[in-house]
Amino acid sequence: METALFGKRLYDGGGDLAGRLRADMDRIFELRRRWSPDLAGRLYDPGCPVGRYDKPSRGLVLAENTLPAQAWHTAAALELAVDAPARLALGSPHEPVLTVFKEFFPVPSTDFWRGVAEQLYGFAWCVVDQTRLCPQCVHGSAAACVYGAWFDYHHFTAELSDIAEDSCREMAAYIDHVHRDHAPGSREHAVMDAWMACLQALYLDVLHPKASQIAVGEDKRRSIRYRTVNSAGRALALLTSLERPDGLFSDQLVEAAGFAGMTMHDACDRRHDNAAHESHNFFTLLSVHNQAEGLIPVRRFCVDLWAWAIDHDMLWPILFAGRILVWNVYVTRYQTALLLDQLAPPSGIAACAPYADAVLNRMNPAPRAARPDDYSVRGTCRDKAAYDRLVDECLEHFAECAGCGGYETAGWQERTARLDRGHGRKAAGDSACVDRMAVFTILTQLERVWWAADPTARYKRPTGQWDPYLV
Repeated sequence: METALFGKRLYDGGGDLAGRLRADMDRIFELRRRWSPDLAGRLYDPGCPVGRYDKPSRGLVLAENTLPAQAWHTAAALELAVDAPARLALGSPHEPVLTVFKEFFPVPSTDFWRGVAEQLYGFAWCVVDQTRLCPQCVHGSAAACVYGAWFDYHHFTAELSDIAEDSCREMAAYIDHVHRDHAPGSREHAVMDAWMACLQALYLDVLHPKASQIAVGEDKRRSIRYRTVNSAGRALALLTSLERPDGLFSDQLVEAAGFAGMTMHDACDRRHDNAAHESHNFFTLLSVHNQAEGLIPVRRFCVDLWAWAIDHDMLWPILFAGRILVWNVYVTRYQTALLLDQLAPPSGIAACAPYADAVLNRMNPAPRAARPDDYSVRGTCRDKAAYDRLVDECLEHFAECAGCGGYETAGWQERTARLDRGHGRKAAGDSACVDRMAVFTILTQLERVWWAADPTARYKRPTGQWDPYLV
């Protein structure tokens, strides 16, 4: 079955790529009706180039989508919280990301398009510093998020059809830009390649029927790697690493940073993901594999990585995780700020050794913590002075800045206005406010984020009846 995303001509260039990408969009509903377990294998052309530049992505998406039925494990007896504020449809009162979005997509200034800009385009744009990176690669990454919406949100795309052809054109332009303007073997090629793997995964994720129970593949290591790809954690970690191109870099570090960064997204999203029978959430995925709640080993991994990054004078993994988290709080549809403000403390999950997960231990570039039960970044890092400098820089900024002043003491819902002003400055070319809020949040404000992922914490307000298409 010939497609653009899974075909051998994806990276060939030429004027017809946008049209072929549009055809892939249009066949989503037909393929859902015709789904069968061998569909992924029939879509893939053996000559498909995805994985050519980002070698860890090679073959991963196909492998995870061609598992036999008996290879899946279910969430049998696990306690999985689903109490949370209902998600909203696409819409937002926030303006900053729409301003950037409208430079490329001709849309009116309505709440719907503000929401599209904030949640879709903003997923990449809000998470990187466009002043430190190739602007066309930043836009191409954000355009990939818009193009992927036809798969991820195929059931309520509504007015998105107005920019379908625009998104296909921008995707084709991004691929051509990388091949034309960046040297072969450059990290920009790997970023683009990782986005294509992400889009392939999203495409296949929505083709199979809606799950009736949470289930994960038998290979835990591959399941983790797949989630890092299909969440765009790998693509965004690669892109963020380019902000400091001369720093420490390896495939293991990109994978670790991608995992820890998207853990912030998955912590906030976990209750909705459980309600939607979503198996790819990192916490639920590991819990099902281990048949025990996975929060403690995941938390240990993240704290270790961020402390290790401080000790190595390497800020980008912390920036990446922090920007993902504050974006999640900022997005109107998710109501994450309301969730975090309205959680009751957890009653306590069953005891679990912080280093109980051997797969996470192998992924972790940091040494084991001297005090494994201390989950503070300051308590874990060796260079306490470097940690204190980072926190002090944030506090000094808040004290002097009219836009985000008071962030350190504000409630989560109060922080959204400060984040809106910070993204306004970012749209004008200055990421200082967003970055200070992102770093400060990771280093000092994570308690309620871990509560959100904890199945024994409870949302204190009524949850109502959710529209299953909005989770």
